[in-house]
Amino acid sequence: MLVRMPRTMRDDSGVAMLTVLGVIAIITVLAVGSYAIASQSLHETKRVENESKAFRAANSGLERVLASFSEQSLTDGTFPLSGTTPDGSYTVTIEDLDHGEYRLTSVGVGKDGTQETVSQQFYFMNLWKMNFAGTGDQTLISGSGGLKGTSNIVGPFYMKGNLAIAANMAVLEGPLFVKGGNISVGSSGQLGSPTQYVRVFCDGTVPPNYTKGRAGGVFVSQVSRSVPDIRTPSITAEQLAAWATKARDESVDNIMGPPDRSPRVANLEAVGNDPNTYTTMQPPNSATWIRQYADTRAAGVRNACYKFIGNADGTISAPGQGTTALHIGNRSFGSWGSLTTTNTTLPGDGHYTLANSHDDFAYDDARNILYIEGTVFVDGPVYFDKDMMYVGNGTIVANGNIYVNGRLRPYGSDNSIGEQNKWALGLATPGNLTVATQDNNPLGGNSNLEEARTAQPTVAGAFYAQGDVIFMHNVLMRGSVIAGRIDSRHPNMCLVTNPALPTYLPPSLPGADRGLLMPSLWTRR
Repeated sequence: MLVRMPRTMRDDSGVAMLTVLGVIAIITVLAVGSYAIASQSLHETKRVENESKAFRAANSGLERVLASFSEQSLTDGTFPLSGTTPDGSYTVTIEDLDHGEYRLTSVGVGKDGTQETVSQQFYFMNLWKMNFAGTGDQTLISGSGGLKGTSNIVGPFYMKGNLAIAANMAVLEGPLFVKGGNISVGSSGQLGSPTQYVRVFCDGTVPPNYTKGRAGGVFVSQVSRSVPDIRTPSITAEQLAAWATKARDESVDNIMGPPDRSPRVANLEAVGNDPNTYTTMQPPNSATWIRQYADTRAAGVRNACYKFIGNADGTISAPGQGTTALHIGNRSFGSWGSLTTTNTTLPGDGHYTLANSHDDFAYDDARNILYIEGTVFVDGPVYFDKDMMYVGNGTIVANGNIYVNGRLRPYGSDNSIGEQNKWALGLATPGNLTVATQDNNPLGGNSNLEEARTAQPTVAGAFYAQGDVIFMHNVLMRGSVIAGRIDSRHPNMCLVTNPALPTYLPPSLPGADRGLLMPSLWTRR
């Protein structure tokens, strides 16, 4: 017998087939979609990975440059700088943004050719191109916590605490760094000038620009709120020992100044490296003439090395604790030949037989001329007892306080003679340095740059004190002062940098081997 299936059962088989096909279609769509998404994710991951590698290569280039940047790299062909890393390669270029600010741009290229670019702006300053006070909360000191009356700061300046620019005071040229304090300008004070706006780095308040003509005003080109916390370089016992050794070695090398000077200049200091022959060696041309050592005024304290003033056995005291006092002035010591150089002719002492050569440390009391080359080490305080001028390029390291009781500047009638001859005196102490001489007010209030740059200084050179540099009276300091604090005890104190000084900076000065690098804006493109 024939049995018919119900119609509904036949229809269900078709639905099942359609369902299966639908499910298969959905699964196929989902699979294709998942594959597309996975493929896209893989592509994006690969792209991000390639960009990251290119970025890391670019950033590595920046970090390499910032870690070893120096002024020399600006002129020695360092840039553009290229290199490689495991992630790819980089090329770094530099752009001078003026006033000591630069922009580094590093282009990184990954191994697949992907490029990433990063830039870093930064400020770079040679420590000895500025006046610097960098220890404690308030490093610029006067009777009212700021500078007063006809004082002037010309050139780069760094300080901590509040800067009060009072009546008839001017801060010119810049840049000016004020860390942890505010800047205020009195009614006739002046910050910058109409022809020379000043770049200011200050994390406190800065008054808005305004002008009162020559009677004062504020002329700021740009304010940066990021100010680095920089400390005064310290003098360690190890550094003192190294400078003492250098002074002893230079006492017997028969070279004027340090042995790496080029060209080398012959000198007469010792026979057979024996420092005891300094007083009796021939020439000098008189068998009866004896060189004098520098004046310690202390019986029984004499080292045979004439540039090392301290114990006979060469031992030195703890930092700042030396007791062998040295006085310069009122008595000649050492020997010197005749000198003929840029705009300068000086006679010899009548004993020294070499022209244009002199002892590394000598003093002509008849003409009040100090001859200084290389490094002189004094294990105790140093006193400049009268007005004098100096010839040469050298540093006196005093393991005690330093007292300048007279005018002290390069020989010559104007600033250009000393600077053309590259004469500079360095003074360095772990203690305090006091300038006690008095001068007429050399500039006056609200001076302009030309007046400040050409004015004859009271004292000039490169002065370092781990403690305080104290100006007792009217004084114009030309050059650089690096101090824990700068203490101005009289209204008429003027600090004027010498832009050429870092090109012939004397040896054995703290911080001379490095600059200040201060990063600012970082961007990724």
